[in-house]
Amino acid sequence: MSMRKFDLKQLRNHFYEIGEKICGQTLQLENLKKVFVPVRNNKEELSLKHLMAVRDDYAFGNWWKMPEISEDDFLPLEGIFTEIRPQDEEVIGKLLNLLGNIEIVSCVLRLVDPQNYGIMSPPVENILNVKGKNSKEKYLNYLQNLEELKKEYKFVRIADVDMALWALANILNYPELRAYPKYQKIYEDYRKRTNPIKKIMAVNSLSQIWQEKGYVFIAELFLGIDHEIAGIIAGREVERFVHNQCDKHGIEKEGKTGEGGIKYFSPSVLSDKLWKSRYIRYEEHKGIKKWWALRNKLTHKFKIFITRDEVEKMIEGIINLTEKYKK
Repeated sequence: MSMRKFDLKQLRNHFYEIGEKICGQTLQLENLKKVFVPVRNNKEELSLKHLMAVRDDYAFGNWWKMPEISEDDFLPLEGIFTEIRPQDEEVIGKLLNLLGNIEIVSCVLRLVDPQNYGIMSPPVENILNVKGKNSKEKYLNYLQNLEELKKEYKFVRIADVDMALWALANILNYPELRAYPKYQKIYEDYRKRTNPIKKIMAVNSLSQIWQEKGYVFIAELFLGIDHEIAGIIAGREVERFVHNQCDKHGIEKEGKTGEGGIKYFSPSVLSDKLWKSRYIRYEEHKGIKKWWALRNKLTHKFKIFITRDEVEKMIEGIINLTEKYKK
């Protein structure tokens, strides 16, 4: 019997109802869409009139404050939407220079081009754990995530993905919503099942940690949940450290077999080469051999009991070693 999949698409129809229950009202997107149709059709330039329509929406002031802008401030934006592309960095950058707030920028872009743009706000940002060095990069990453979900769930517009995610985020964040049976069911379906939303959140979280810290810090996250998995992940850091040191010092990582094939040296063998060449100390070499043996036991010999304490000491040792050789 197959497990029922979580259906994000159903959340789109709950957007306005949930907004009214939580906030009293949401942006009147259908009304605002009419104001922006001439901009979308290149019959009008974006102007103060359009931004004032957004500002005067009752719900807008609940979350944002429109900056003071004059008509002259719009001159650099002439023709900006003529050939707007999905994830258009130039358009996003120019709007950000004008408005100074990426969330307001996302509102404008969503109203101009709902096919390819959505509104970024804390609830949806947090549910996907969107990352970025600055607000522009974060929004671009967010749009990429929305595009993935659009394809996965067969949405027509990215704006609809954003609305569905916002509705879901509020069901997760507000227990009072779950007093309604229909929202409780959605909550349980989401909580119990792996789904593309959770996968994107996990990738966003772990990729950021990996880029900044490496496998061993991901291993630390798993230590309290599953120490055996933590040890296997930590083993990847052992391998990476040894390979990096071999590359740095010109030590071959592979050799030829008697039959003319290629054999790849294990981290344990390569560690021996590094120690004999005096690139690492003997105690460090012993540690690497011990950790790699532990990793092999965890990977291949599940009947051998490995304690959490052994894995924790392995992780601590790898952190100390890698930090030392960063200097």
